[in-house]
Amino acid sequence: MEGVILAIDFGSKTSGFTAAAWLDLEGTVHLEQAKKGANADQWLRDLTARVQPNLVAIDAPLSLPGVYFGTPECSSFHYRLCDQKVSAMSPLFLGGLTARAMEFKSWILAELGADVIEVYPKLIAQEIALDKRYKKEASYLKEALAQLVDLLPGRVSPDEVENWHRFDALLALRAASKYAAGAAEKIGLETEGIIYF
Repeated sequence: MEGVILAIDFGSKTSGFTAAAWLDLEGTVHLEQAKKGANADQWLRDLTARVQPNLVAIDAPLSLPGVYFGTPECSSFHYRLCDQKVSAMSPLFLGGLTARAMEFKSWILAELGADVIEVYPKLIAQEIALDKRYKKEASYLKEALAQLVDLLPGRVSPDEVENWHRFDALLALRAASKYAAGAAEKIGLETEGIIYF
């Protein structure tokens, strides 16, 4: 798959924690982040409309447990199979964030027709062997970026990686680029929800 790839670290609506990384057609990685107090959902829609991605990777649940839909093999009212396998939080516990992410996916499909996948940056962090300082110590950010930068699909300016939210967007971009190249692994049921990494 060729084209623009957009990866999103999805945060609460007005926290300013939502960050996005995207690969343009020239092979440059860009980073942006919602402002605290601003509506992150509108910011994401504006960004997505501007960037016009072919693939969007979102770090948030994009489906609910299959038990609610009578999906065979699904019996948990709290977790999807993919959540259980990677020790992720329940889509129901995340509540409004899950609903917002699912609504955003629906908007992308209707407005742009881009592919949309669910990713979990923690799995990429494990793949590149980040240690327990990941997301806990700001001083580790530069070292963590050094472990990731050669695996990214394009050039990134280290100065733009100001915090762990932006870093997680880059991890999501790594997962998305693997998916675009047909090299991503996946966890979960197609009939319930898949996490790619």
